[in-house]
Amino acid sequence: MILYLQMPKSQLPGVPAIWLTLVLSLYCIATLQAQAPTQTIEPTYVSVADGLVSPNAQSVMQDSFGLIWIGTGNGLQKYDGYRFETFKNSPGKTTSLQHNNVWSLMEDADHNIWVGTGLGLSRYDRRKNEFKNYLFPGYFNTPTGAPYGITFRIFQDSQKNLWAVTRFLGLLKYNKTIDHWEFAKYEVPGVELPDHYEPCLSIAEDNKGGLWFGSSLYGLMHQAKGDSIFRQVQHESVAKLKEANTITYLHFDSTQTLWITSRIGVYKYNPETDALKTIVTYTESNDDGLNHWNMILPDKEGNIWIANNFRGILKFNGLSDTYTEIEISGKMKMRTHGWNITLTNFIIDQSGIFWFGSLESGLVKYDPVNKPFQHLSHDPANPNGLSAGGIFGIVASKVKPGIVYIGTRGNGVNVYDPKKQTFEKITFKVVDDMFGGSARAIAENSDGSLWLGTWGDGLVELDKNYKEIRRFKYDSLNENSLSHNQVRVVKSDKQGRVWVGTNNGVNILNPKDNTIQRIINKHGRQYPSPLIQEMDSLISTDQKLAGIEKVIDNQNITQPVEITETGTYWVMAVTEMDPLLMADFGWIENAAKDTVWKMNKYDETLHAGGAYKNRIALGSVTLEPGTYNLRYRTDDSHAYGKWNDAPPTQTSLYGIVLLKPQAGDRVQSFQTEILPEKEELYTSGSNISDMEITDKYIWVAAAGSGIDRIDVTTNQVKTYTHQPDDVNSLSHNNVRDIHADSRGMIWFATNEGVTKLDPSTETFTRYSETDGLPTNLIEAIEEGDNGEMWIGTQNGLSQMVINERLGKTTFINYNSSDGIGGDVFLSLTNTRASDGRFYFGGDHGLTTFTNVTSNKTPPAIIISNLFISNKSISDFKEDSPLSTSLLETKSISLAFDQNN
Repeated sequence: MILYLQMPKSQLPGVPAIWLTLVLSLYCIATLQAQAPTQTIEPTYVSVADGLVSPNAQSVMQDSFGLIWIGTGNGLQKYDGYRFETFKNSPGKTTSLQHNNVWSLMEDADHNIWVGTGLGLSRYDRRKNEFKNYLFPGYFNTPTGAPYGITFRIFQDSQKNLWAVTRFLGLLKYNKTIDHWEFAKYEVPGVELPDHYEPCLSIAEDNKGGLWFGSSLYGLMHQAKGDSIFRQVQHESVAKLKEANTITYLHFDSTQTLWITSRIGVYKYNPETDALKTIVTYTESNDDGLNHWNMILPDKEGNIWIANNFRGILKFNGLSDTYTEIEISGKMKMRTHGWNITLTNFIIDQSGIFWFGSLESGLVKYDPVNKPFQHLSHDPANPNGLSAGGIFGIVASKVKPGIVYIGTRGNGVNVYDPKKQTFEKITFKVVDDMFGGSARAIAENSDGSLWLGTWGDGLVELDKNYKEIRRFKYDSLNENSLSHNQVRVVKSDKQGRVWVGTNNGVNILNPKDNTIQRIINKHGRQYPSPLIQEMDSLISTDQKLAGIEKVIDNQNITQPVEITETGTYWVMAVTEMDPLLMADFGWIENAAKDTVWKMNKYDETLHAGGAYKNRIALGSVTLEPGTYNLRYRTDDSHAYGKWNDAPPTQTSLYGIVLLKPQAGDRVQSFQTEILPEKEELYTSGSNISDMEITDKYIWVAAAGSGIDRIDVTTNQVKTYTHQPDDVNSLSHNNVRDIHADSRGMIWFATNEGVTKLDPSTETFTRYSETDGLPTNLIEAIEEGDNGEMWIGTQNGLSQMVINERLGKTTFINYNSSDGIGGDVFLSLTNTRASDGRFYFGGDHGLTTFTNVTSNKTPPAIIISNLFISNKSISDFKEDSPLSTSLLETKSISLAFDQNN
């Protein structure tokens, strides 16, 4: 089926409207001659919203000072990377820009900016901040006037001669002596007076000083060095490069091969042998008025890039004939034309960044250095892609180099092969997993079998074929079972034991005999049961002086008690308390309402059984004769008879009691050491965030509890916490990730930035937003090469570069615009594979990359303006203290009254 439509072609300034007949077919004819490999780039855009005066960027140039100049259909702009300065025609002002339709730009050897407009040429004087305008020869003799001034290219040769390639006046040369533009001289066999009224598009110079010019009427023209006439290249191989196949751009590479683009294709020409080689042939839309926009440039690696109007971008591998089609993310190739973006010309700036002009999208900016990231996300249409649910856990295989095991939230484990770009799916039996089959933690054994920490089904072991072998779960009747079914961390030590971090503490599994040792949370330590039983028995006798027991919610109770003799009295209180809040609590006050005993420090209480917030305190208080008050207060939840979590189990008391002094032989001391003579392992918190196993220590982070350093050889535990008045401490007690680097340093991802610990000196170094991090909310840390660290945050990815010679640390921050997929990363979803590839995950999927090379080109530093008494120096005109432009000024002398 073929549908014929007649429609107007979009009219550009200075371009007459024409009518085209478009044939829309079921077959796409906008194809290259041969199918080439593709590469997709994800550029950023400088648009009207950023300050560009028009989305129609017809020309772009970087000057010798590093400034970007943009010629648009609505004026000329200068861009310093932060702000735009705009130049336009002001009617009646002869020193303003000649015409707002800017087609071409060039900086000459004297740093003048030449501007090709719709009426001719303008030369910008930097010192005076004004333009001198030139009309072309024969301008008033042309049939339609204005359009004949359009200049497509401005070129300065090695002899500092200036040339203008125009739309209807062919090639022009600047006569500096008379400050005038005149026709270049042509010589064509058999033509007495060669015609100059022709559209021409290109000029180039070879390494001998010879000039080459593409004439639409006469094809390829050449002027040897020292000659003053362009002569037609006669060889039959290039005879076709004219008229319907007009040359659109010329470029000499390092081997002095002439690269040629035309309306029909891409060619290579050898001037020594006159051999012309066709590289690409186009069959569609060769008469389209927009296909004159072409440009050819080499990049820093020597690859040849061709910006090819609506036909897209070609990148040649070095100087070879092999090329890649560059696709722009978000743009599409239309069935009967080319891409839905038309590229005008482009530059590669001093730092290697590409700036493409376009007719529809303003400036297209592509930095090949800072686009190293690959984003892997769930695609419902791809059965071999990443499963849904986001990244929940990850580990790089050591048994299968390059392979990565990825835990998902609700869809089991994905085995990722980066070479094949495929994801194999692993599932396991789901019983109680909160999300329907999650792997929050993954660990690999030396035989390739796996441990999976699930989010409700405990710890599951799979053999090397990914079949379940066994699982360990919490059993309320078995103190040697797993302490919780939500498992966040699984790590193996060098003794072959498996350390399991859960939402209720750390467990040590011996896989050989299936035994589990729980490491007690220090806030889960309890008074010896015989001691509490003794206290309970005293409460039920006349040894109790006063008591407030079995207190319900929303109470504020006072009970007076009379003390008749001086002595040491004993107190027991059971309450609800956590490290941040006293929900329920008791105290004793005297007649003057002064507190003489209280329980208000979480760390001075022990666990009363049940939920960890059930706290018990035993203490002594010396009282003189007089009247005292027992006090007890509760909030609106978790009190006797209305528990919102597990109630206390060690005692039936919920309140406060005061006991008479006791004989030493009955209760030796209510302050008896609660730990046995042999030290017992413990952690400071129960909700385990991460663990790291080093040669000497096990490092454990629990939510809000800082870091515990466990020495398993001596059973000693040392805790590091944040100290507000001590910079040599942890930056925050919430630690989400622990990373031991190759130099023995321990790194912590916290809620207040990154903290580094030198274990040998116990010296902490902190890094935060003030040092360059994008946020203080840090999720993950992974070591790179040469001392660099990669940091996953809640505001992108940060590369920490340490220059030890200079003693300087720099953070290079990347966000979603750099291709990382998302800005919020999740803890424990980071790893580095044996092939050197990094992985960082989150709900957005997986971000992966290898080496990231930062742009090493120092930025150009300029003084962009100078104000004297609040007046810009560019407005001083003849009274300016500058003898040249501000950019070229090395020093300046000011009058005594020019002191502001």
